[in-house]
Amino acid sequence: MAISDAVVGNLTTIYLAVIAATKAYGLAVGRSFSGGGVLVLSTAIVAAILIASLAWDVWRKAAQALFAAREHSHEMCRGGICWHGVAVKSPASQI
Repeated sequence: MAISDAVVGNLTTIYLAVIAATKAYGLAVGRSFSGGGVLVLSTAIVAAILIASLAWDVWRKAAQALFAAREHSHEMCRGGICWHGVAVKSPASQI
């Protein structure tokens, strides 16, 4: 399961947690944030979390694809038979 899938699945919970944290911070420092300010701030934070999780998933998938391509560089296929890890000039690959 990708991280962004977990974030999207729990988006409401994350959103409410950010709103509660913003209100708690306001109480701790003795400030009162307006409803619109809390809404804009929490939306921005949740959007940043979602974008960061999507970027992480894309980066991780790209890294896996690059490493997988590097590992299968010695793969040779002829006539529907693939020889994994066999050198191209090997006599075993000529069978």
